[in-house]
Amino acid sequence: MVPEAGRKRRPMTAAAAVLAGLALGLARPAGAADSAVVLEYHHVSTDAPDSTRVTPSTFESHLDFLAEHGFTVWPLRRILRHLDEGEPVPDKTVALTFDDAYESVYTEAFPRLEKRGWPFTVFVSTDYIDRGYSNYADWDQLREMAGDGADLGNHSRSHPHLVRRRDGESRQQWLARVRAQVTGAQKRLEAETDGAVKIFAYPFGEYTDAVEGLVRDLGFYGMGQQSGAVGAASDLAAAPRFPMATGFADMDQFATKVRSRALPAKVLAPDSRLLDGEPARPALRLRIPDGPYRLKQLACYASGQGRMDLQWLDRSEGTVSVRPRKPLGPGRTKYNCTAPSSETSGVFYWYSYLWIKPRADGSWYAE
Repeated sequence: MVPEAGRKRRPMTAAAAVLAGLALGLARPAGAADSAVVLEYHHVSTDAPDSTRVTPSTFESHLDFLAEHGFTVWPLRRILRHLDEGEPVPDKTVALTFDDAYESVYTEAFPRLEKRGWPFTVFVSTDYIDRGYSNYADWDQLREMAGDGADLGNHSRSHPHLVRRRDGESRQQWLARVRAQVTGAQKRLEAETDGAVKIFAYPFGEYTDAVEGLVRDLGFYGMGQQSGAVGAASDLAAAPRFPMATGFADMDQFATKVRSRALPAKVLAPDSRLLDGEPARPALRLRIPDGPYRLKQLACYASGQGRMDLQWLDRSEGTVSVRPRKPLGPGRTKYNCTAPSSETSGVFYWYSYLWIKPRADGSWYAE
């Protein structure tokens, strides 16, 4: 694999993406699209925690579905580069990614993907590999995968909560520590393998504007864990992925997710996704341009709560405010908004927003 660096260019706004799409419309080849789906796996195993695993048989069923329904599997770096540069991707394109470089990726996922000749990306926390932690792949296994279809992405050195400042730590010290986590891991990947790419997966899927800005300034694409397809209007320093784990990976859910498309929502408010510890029902204001979806049927859901209250602020401008019906608890909460396609039955345009909230006393939640 030839490493490809992420571009430092800022992502297109939703409006710019729509205009670009119109400009390219006549030249776009048949079957091309402006979004793709990225799937995120951890363990492919029968004995890992449900929250981070799919069984080998479930994973095999996912791959069979992609093959039988005409999906195209691209390397993640190729999808991101095409979207970043305004180039179309084939309709029904997906990328397969694995966080943490668990040994089951080598023993269970790799043989299945190698047999099909499909590319994939493994995000590596390099200290875990250097220290020989059990249940993780080793450098020889990572090199073997990199030589046969895999890109190796950056998952920090030691997988910390990057958004959390330590007691007595200044903002400058905190950002220097985050920078060292990213650059240190990249140096180890490049020293040990020929498969390193400049794509960073945020540990725990957590990021703030400051962390995201640092990742962008270092020349990386960034990947979160909020759901949704990635598209021309997406922020490619914090691009969405669909997490695949027990309870969220049955075949009906899988089919809906891989068929989804990116909803080009632009965040108008808030300024920060990091909440204080006080009870709150934070509102999210979005602008969503007209497109090949039914905005009248827009629905938004808060993780752990269900459907949210939705208020159109100006329907002609596509501005909407969504708010949960109960205060958010400590931890990570996602607001997921979907609108059904006006062209294809069973296809949804999808956007997700991440909130991060400490406990009421200001302390951080445990994983």
